[in-house]
Amino acid sequence: MQTTPDTSETDLKADNLRRAAIDKSVKAPVLFLFTNGAFWLMLSTILGVLAAIKLVEPSFLDGCPYISYGRLQPAHINALVYGWGVQAALGVMLWIMARRSGQELKSGKSLLITAGVFWNITITVGILAVLMGKSTSIEWLEMPEFTWPILLVCFLCYAWPIARMFGRAIRPEGFMVSTWYILGACFWFPWIFITANVALHCLPGLGALGAGIDAWYIHAVILLFFVPVGVGCAYYFIPKITGQPIASAQLASAGFWTLAILGGWTGMQKYMGGPLPAWMTAIGAATGVLLLIPVGLVGLNHHLTALGKHSAVATSPTLRFVFFGALFYPVSGLVLAMNSAFWTGSGLQFTQSWYSFQVVSLYGFFSMSVFGAIYYIVPRLSGCEWLSVRLIRNHFWFSVYGISTIVIMSLVAGWQQGADMNNPEHWDQNFMNHVLNSRPYVVSRAVAWALISFSNLMFLLHLLLMVVGLGRRSSAPTLLYSHHDEHAPAHA
Repeated sequence: MQTTPDTSETDLKADNLRRAAIDKSVKAPVLFLFTNGAFWLMLSTILGVLAAIKLVEPSFLDGCPYISYGRLQPAHINALVYGWGVQAALGVMLWIMARRSGQELKSGKSLLITAGVFWNITITVGILAVLMGKSTSIEWLEMPEFTWPILLVCFLCYAWPIARMFGRAIRPEGFMVSTWYILGACFWFPWIFITANVALHCLPGLGALGAGIDAWYIHAVILLFFVPVGVGCAYYFIPKITGQPIASAQLASAGFWTLAILGGWTGMQKYMGGPLPAWMTAIGAATGVLLLIPVGLVGLNHHLTALGKHSAVATSPTLRFVFFGALFYPVSGLVLAMNSAFWTGSGLQFTQSWYSFQVVSLYGFFSMSVFGAIYYIVPRLSGCEWLSVRLIRNHFWFSVYGISTIVIMSLVAGWQQGADMNNPEHWDQNFMNHVLNSRPYVVSRAVAWALISFSNLMFLLHLLLMVVGLGRRSSAPTLLYSHHDEHAPAHA
């Protein structure tokens, strides 16, 4: 008598084939985004080192006007935000949405690659213009005005298939909360980007309100684009690797909607006491503190989900990066609350403390989460495993040490700068004295960016080897257990 295969085994094989087909369909655009993003990340951290050096030693390479601090710092941030951040985010968003919706990318691959090429060309031209002194002097929007419509169209080319996958989902078990955050990021970024650019480039005579809109834009991009992508990564990969479902759907829903409601109301508290209507800065300050609510809800849910499985952090590269990225999320919330509250924010205005918030959000939380996603996604697209455990470990530890140093030193520097500038006894002190007092912290920042640059060089080379198919040929995943722990558990 002929035996029929077990139903569950048949379903598992069908599911594996379906996932393989999905991965193959998104392979080209996702690897394109990751690879180009890694190049920009490397450039951004190098520019961060040079900017910190110029802040300490303005006479360094004084004969070259293209590397003055006023040009290097915006080039560093723009490369980090648009070169690395948005591209890496789109790659992760496209892959997770395809996997969770059960949809293959059947058409439009050439359009996505073309949009990616134009995105990178535009960023290159924009950053070169900034280095040549053609900056708009609008923070995070320093690239020439002609760049933003091109970037918007390129982004929409990716956002459309992601939203379409959501709408045509076929997975019978429904969606993880990760797709809520990814879909939200798809819609929120164009709204924020269009609003800020139209207001700042097309509406004349805004005056001081223009500075407030710019501050709103920076906070909105962080809170309604980079944070949702980072949280979406965590909500996808923590249950995936630990094998445990999300602890509380109610906490997940409350965290999402609280962020969605509050995320667009903060930013203008940066100019508290300035020439803006008091209600604008008051709402921004209150919202900056209230955002601790979604931070706490998400953090609690992640902790409960991983309860009893924290040992997997020692073996899984993905879980290690995502887990520590998730730890930086409450840190970013605390830094934002400190900068926003009237009793502390007034002393931290216009100091390095704001740089601390940007770095801990963009790199400490978002980038660490995306690194974890990349370490999971790339082997499934390239068909090979990561070559070196040592490179992954070095990438992790140099990143953690570097980011922690930058965040702590920038906070301390901001606190000292604020205390010096608000000290009545220093009313006749030259401003350069305040700059010199923060010199040790900026030196630490330069060293930290140098360490991060070294880790990103290893990450870039490792990624390139994987993309060209020179990884390790093995069916076993790359795990971070030491040589004496031969029997460390594997994960799917």
